[in-house]
Amino acid sequence: MNTDRHRTHRKEGSALIMVLAVAVVLAVLIADFGAGMKSELRAAGGQLEEAMNFQLARSALALARLELDRKNTSLYADEYGNAFFVTGDEDYETQIEELQLLRDGYELGRGLASYRIIYKPNSLDPNQVSPGDWHRLLEVACGIEEGDERNALVDAFQDWIDGDNIARATGAEEDFYQTLDPPRHCKNAPLDSYEELLLVYGFTPEMLYGYGNPVQIEDGMLVGGGLLRYFIGDNSPEARASAKYIVDGVMPSEKQRNREEEEQYRKVQQKPEHLYVIAQGFVPQAVDEEDELLSGLDEDAMPTEPVYLSRHIILLRLVLSKQDSAYRIEDMLENAGAETVERILAYGVPETDEYGL
Repeated sequence: MNTDRHRTHRKEGSALIMVLAVAVVLAVLIADFGAGMKSELRAAGGQLEEAMNFQLARSALALARLELDRKNTSLYADEYGNAFFVTGDEDYETQIEELQLLRDGYELGRGLASYRIIYKPNSLDPNQVSPGDWHRLLEVACGIEEGDERNALVDAFQDWIDGDNIARATGAEEDFYQTLDPPRHCKNAPLDSYEELLLVYGFTPEMLYGYGNPVQIEDGMLVGGGLLRYFIGDNSPEARASAKYIVDGVMPSEKQRNREEEEQYRKVQQKPEHLYVIAQGFVPQAVDEEDELLSGLDEDAMPTEPVYLSRHIILLRLVLSKQDSAYRIEDMLENAGAETVERILAYGVPETDEYGL
């Protein structure tokens, strides 16, 4: 009798172990299946978000093209590098305000399409810099103080780009260049490239590229870094202060302001050869003001721009057509990296292929 009872208990114990083993296996399979489904859902959601951002960026690009294709427009720009095409000078500020509302974010479904047209307001054309401005440019970019060296550099550059063969007091014309080893001709015409400056007597790679003279901020201005940095352009506030000092001789601490500075936007008299368009699409994420990361911020410190998890960015370089004075797409970078775009917004757009343009 006891033997039968033990056998029964053994069978019941074995069955319980088998049931528990099956339950554990099923739990593992269900957990693995759930994790797989989560990954699949996350991947599907990411693909959907990417597709939405792509279409939104394309829509932003279409909005930018509409502005660019407007006929009989004037180009206006602010000091932050934003360019606007308006159809009349009388109400240009009203038109710019309307365009800015459109650019900040055009709602399409759950997403936003936004764009910027970028103009480099702080780049200096060496051919257009006056002799007096060249003195300040050499001071700011190269740290060359007033004296014989700076006078000779300014005179040599003016002799290089003017149309005559008469040397200035400390300049250099054809006769002098023929005595060099090896000899070369004085161009007597404007520069065709920034590197051509190295052919002008006295100018060195250290001056052009800033070797041994790193850029830094002093008295609210960008100083150092070499001439090329100021030719390419930099849209930072410190660079704007430097350009203001170079062109107008006004230090950031001075209260003197001219009419152009008092105006928020200025008309660009000569359209630049290149403009740049940044079109982007994204679905904004809700900002929870009770979030622990934001709870300690003042109201003024709360995020003012849309918060997003991802975005699709299209970067275009436009070139001015000489035939009809309209802008055409020269290069296009699809899904540009945010770091590339942020650097462009901060420091201006490089003229090289550094970013694959």
